[in-house]
Amino acid sequence: MVFIRVLGSFGAEVGGEPVPLGGPRQRGVLALLVAARGQVVPADRMIEDLWRGEPPARALMSLQAYVSNLRRLLEPGRPPRTPARLLVSAPPGYALRLPPDAVDAWRFEGLLDQARTDTDPRAAQARLAEALGLWQGPAFAEVADEPWAAAETARLNELRLVATELHVAAGLRIGDAAAVVPEAERLTRDEPLREEGWRLHALALWSSGRQAAALATLRRARGILAEELGLDPGPDLTALEEAILTQRTDVLHASVFLAPPVVPLPQTVPITEAPFVGRQEELAALVAAAAEAAADGARIALVTGEAGLGKSTLLEHLGRRLERDGWLVAVGHCPEVDSAPPAWAWTEALRAVAATTSPGEFAGDLAPLLTDTEPVNVDATAGRFRLRQAVWKWLAAVAAQRPVAVVLDDLHWADAVTLELFGGGLGIRAPLLVVAAYRADESEHLTETLASLARATPLRLPLPGLDEKAVAQLVRTECEADDETSAAIAERTGGNPFYVRESARLMNGEGALVALSEVPEGVRDVLRRRLARLPEAGVAVLRLAAVAGRESSVDVLVDAADTDEEGVLTALDAGVIAGLLSEPGPGRVRFVHALVRDTLVAGVSRLRASRMHARIAAALKTTGDITALAYHYARAGSPQAVGYCLRAAELAEARYAHDVAADLLTDAVANSTDPEERIDLHGRLLRAQVRAGALLAARQTRLQAVEYAESLGRDDLMIAAFTAWTEPTPWQSREYGTVDRPMVDRLSRLLKHTELAPEVRSHLLAAYAEELVGEDDPTALAAAREALGLATSPRLRAAALQVLTRGHGSLPERDDLCRELVAIGTEHDLPVYRVTGLLNRAACAAAANDPATMRRAAAEALDLARTYRLPEAIGVAEVVLATLALVEGRFADAERLYTEAADGMRRAGSLHAVGFLGLALAAIRVNNGTLGEHLEEVRAFHEAFGPIASDLLVLALHANGLIDEARRIRTSDPIRPDYFFTFLTTVRAMAAIALDDRAAAEEIYATLLARRDGPPPDATSLSVELRPVAHTLGELAVFLGRADEAAAHFAQAATIADRWNAPHWAAEARSRTTT
Repeated sequence: MVFIRVLGSFGAEVGGEPVPLGGPRQRGVLALLVAARGQVVPADRMIEDLWRGEPPARALMSLQAYVSNLRRLLEPGRPPRTPARLLVSAPPGYALRLPPDAVDAWRFEGLLDQARTDTDPRAAQARLAEALGLWQGPAFAEVADEPWAAAETARLNELRLVATELHVAAGLRIGDAAAVVPEAERLTRDEPLREEGWRLHALALWSSGRQAAALATLRRARGILAEELGLDPGPDLTALEEAILTQRTDVLHASVFLAPPVVPLPQTVPITEAPFVGRQEELAALVAAAAEAAADGARIALVTGEAGLGKSTLLEHLGRRLERDGWLVAVGHCPEVDSAPPAWAWTEALRAVAATTSPGEFAGDLAPLLTDTEPVNVDATAGRFRLRQAVWKWLAAVAAQRPVAVVLDDLHWADAVTLELFGGGLGIRAPLLVVAAYRADESEHLTETLASLARATPLRLPLPGLDEKAVAQLVRTECEADDETSAAIAERTGGNPFYVRESARLMNGEGALVALSEVPEGVRDVLRRRLARLPEAGVAVLRLAAVAGRESSVDVLVDAADTDEEGVLTALDAGVIAGLLSEPGPGRVRFVHALVRDTLVAGVSRLRASRMHARIAAALKTTGDITALAYHYARAGSPQAVGYCLRAAELAEARYAHDVAADLLTDAVANSTDPEERIDLHGRLLRAQVRAGALLAARQTRLQAVEYAESLGRDDLMIAAFTAWTEPTPWQSREYGTVDRPMVDRLSRLLKHTELAPEVRSHLLAAYAEELVGEDDPTALAAAREALGLATSPRLRAAALQVLTRGHGSLPERDDLCRELVAIGTEHDLPVYRVTGLLNRAACAAAANDPATMRRAAAEALDLARTYRLPEAIGVAEVVLATLALVEGRFADAERLYTEAADGMRRAGSLHAVGFLGLALAAIRVNNGTLGEHLEEVRAFHEAFGPIASDLLVLALHANGLIDEARRIRTSDPIRPDYFFTFLTTVRAMAAIALDDRAAAEEIYATLLARRDGPPPDATSLSVELRPVAHTLGELAVFLGRADEAAAHFAQAATIADRWNAPHWAAEARSRTTT
């Protein structure tokens, strides 16, 4: 038990024993905090008061030392590194957190307060006697001459007089008038100008039967007041004198027993949170959205604004409001650094829900988020789908019992799995509100997620800066400021609340003249200037905390710092009182805003940061925080990073956060030196990259692994590198028109090994065939067939089927193989193979001039791809539908669909998006006869992609009358025998006719004749189309003077056009038949 005395000699007791409070300034710190009665005293003001306006350079360090010493004295049993409970740090300074009876002055006030409301005069008199007994001398006697103590001393002295007067009055009320006469007389001597003392003295004398003495007392009061103040007595004294003279005992009775008026005493003011100003309208809008969700089903709200505009504060107030209204509020924060586990925001939010409601039947699928599970052996795409479904079905079930609000802050830092889960709740009919806040200027990677939310018509709340009135209100919570100063801060900060508060704190420390005369460039400059006012040793610890992350364990910082424990705690304490750090829980500190951390980190060199990361990692070892250990060891460049990064990547894979896993595995590779380990890590990395949609990066990773194995002369490691690619892709995994011959040669050499196990050989054969997909190479088909024959597992067979059906459209059994691929994908829950099988079935239907089946297969593939969130597969299926629109002559629809599909593929990291869109748009222009109007666009396409666009450029130049240039551009290079062979050959035929090249026309005629009855070129590629080959043959026949052949070709073209629902093609072909 702590007891502090300030009513007389200053001292303190702990457990009944006096404690030495130290020197004058240390004693002054405690006295100053007692005088504040529980309010926070800013550190700057304490320094100003303690050193009387002339503080030394190290005043803050001295203040912190005094506070630390006092804490040890007041709480001798407090365990190390635990927060102080009595003398606490609270921005922007310190406060005492003691019970009312722990300070004699506070107890005195409490007893006085009780006595004034007590109806029993004897009880009131006893309380007042106890209260007055606490006074052993003048209040704050030791510091009475300090200016800061004057107001509190005067206030307590006034209360002491009030208590004495009430004590006398209570004696009169119980009929003990004679006993209180001496006390009343002392009042008139001590405070002769205070009329209440004279009144009580006269009443006590009259009640004792001494009316003459009472009249004499009143006459003496009249004389003193006239002599000292030139005033007559007040109405109370005048009325009492008249009552005595006229013997009106009723006045005596009423005066004695009249309870004195109750005047409220000043109360201890608790620490309050930062004010919530200027955001009432936005809060009301969010509350209204919650009401709509409760009535009509799930609603989404998006709060946007630059850093410091108060998004997080708004969400905090919304959460408290909804909780009061009976909602279950689950909050998650997207971390700004990579030391947190993936999908952390959802982990936080869902674990909050699980604390109140068991996940029940969803527990298994939700395990990756609710527990730190190891990866499960399931298809990544299927597992991700089940996780997403489970999250929202569970939330809907919980919301059916109690409205649920999911609040995700800092969405601009979200990883891919967080964003994928965020968009999964569209269309839910449950009282569910989903609110996310993000910085609009850092939201580029949110584009696809936000686009998918658009159809749900979310509430969008862009936060503006505060107006001048709100800024003034906010400034005055930090310091005194006139209207002109507040207006200057409002103009400088743009009303950004964090910037406003930091500017006000800077002004509070430096003074308005200095702070406003040197204009900071921005909030970071304000923060740098505020940090400069802290001791350098303290700033070094804060930098260490910043390198550790937004939130840190105090124990970890103590162990990692290059100073002693007291130095760390003192520095953190300085950060708290400066308003830079908060204490979210026992033994933890958190930067109040990301901008504070960013500013501190920006001042750390890379060399120093790496050393800090190493120390932090060493300190984290006992915590078992795998993700944080991986992050810090990797940035320290330590070999220990390998194991931790691998384990953290496995955790990320368990949550289907493949992009996070890829980053972790990249760090592991960078720190690994063992050959077998490096190849294994490369394999894990490329699988994570494929799952994350980063195909180009995956190919580069495989190349690095293969070249590394080759440099060691290790074919076993090279085989391991090739067989590590186990993930399917909906389109070919290399850039169009390229063949990596060195890679093909390596695979060819490895396949000559005779000791290969069947599954290894099957894998290598599939890889070999995949490298040659689209090429006119018979060894690719043979390799794919052999791979299929050797495949023993469903995955291996599916991989062989995929390359066999994708790259070899002339196979007679192709449709049956596609059906088998779909069946394997369905039976074994392998969605990518299932989608690929459907798309290949669509290609088979196209080859058979069966557009209806093509459309059905593509539509089914699209639905499946959307269900499982397969971005590139979605793009491929959308391209098929765009192609059908092109065939049907719906050119505007086709252009829109092609563009949307290519945008989605580009966002997904597809290798083919840009080049394909250029080809698709050119196909539209050729079909509608406007290619010449887009000459510069075609030039750019030709410059970027070369030969594939040569004949297109010839046609565009010819359409613009640039015949000579067209002849120069034209090439006779052979056309690649791949997906686009028929399309590009058709374009070349048109170019030959345009430039009157009969030799070329003859050659092309012979080439296309075998494809006369086939589909429009290149329908089997599912991507671009021109009018039927038969139509082009008719045009060539006319050009070559073969009229009879031309008529037959045009007739066949009309028939094919009818099958494809292409009336414009059919009409043109029939018109040519008659001419």
